[in-house]
Amino acid sequence: MKAVLLLKSFMFISAVFSLPSMAAGETNCFYISLKPEIIAKTDALIKDYGKKKNISFMTHDAKSNSLNQVFQIDSDFKFADSTIVITNDTTSAQNAITLSKKQKTPLVFSLIKPQVSFLSYPKAWFVGPNESQAGFMQADMLHEYIQKKGSIDKNHNKILDIVVIRGEKSNPDEITRTTSLMSGLITHGHILPTLSDTYGNWDYDEAYNIMTIQIKKQGIDNIEAVVANSDEMALGALKALQENGYNKGDSDTFIPVFGIGGNNDAIKAIDEGKISGTVIPDLDTLAKITIELITEKNLTEQKIRETYNLKVENRNVLVEYSEKKNF
Repeated sequence: MKAVLLLKSFMFISAVFSLPSMAAGETNCFYISLKPEIIAKTDALIKDYGKKKNISFMTHDAKSNSLNQVFQIDSDFKFADSTIVITNDTTSAQNAITLSKKQKTPLVFSLIKPQVSFLSYPKAWFVGPNESQAGFMQADMLHEYIQKKGSIDKNHNKILDIVVIRGEKSNPDEITRTTSLMSGLITHGHILPTLSDTYGNWDYDEAYNIMTIQIKKQGIDNIEAVVANSDEMALGALKALQENGYNKGDSDTFIPVFGIGGNNDAIKAIDEGKISGTVIPDLDTLAKITIELITEKNLTEQKIRETYNLKVENRNVLVEYSEKKNF
């Protein structure tokens, strides 16, 4: 009887003390939010590839609250063998680097480039879209649209009168996307400045308000194109245009709208001829490389370049964009 009691006690103690330990191949995924469609798509692809390598995932959704994410990282970091982080919060990013160094475990920042240096830790990488390419591709699509239509210079002032809707002010992606857009348009010979260049904070409603204001201020007949830093904002601008009778199927009342991201609703709007185009990041390759970086100890920049034909520098891996257009 005593032997049985001792055995049960031992089993109970063993179970209690084994709780904090995760199985081999456990990966922490710390996301600032799973609400944005692009993050949800990235997460699904990462897990698809990870499960093929028998990786288990512990997912943390901070629900757009940076304090939540800091707490989640501090609390649960130690329970995994590797870490994937999607964040726009510098404190969260720095904590992930510090704790990864301490545990000597792989760390991949995915989709959003951290605004802190991770180069002092050799097991830390960034895998995300080539944002400079995105802006240049938008410029190429708008130029192609103009060439196909012959001209969109409604007021004959020889200026490309476009409304540009940026993301969050001082955000690196916003800066890179917009700078490359402008450079591309100038390279194609278009005369700027723009009619309007304002910040929509990646938000549908803010972009709708911006577009509504510009229609009233400029007159809809003087707006020749709309270019947004994201599909969500392109869709917000589309709503304002449609409320004023535009982009409903009549080519005489149509203003080309371009976005970035590959949002499902934007793809549908392009297929229906309501939005002219977007550029879509290769999230499949992004997810595949992310998983390889947390599982392959000897993966190098050179090997990634040779395998995927991508731009890789200082452990920054930039995946390509592709066009989706209808005009």
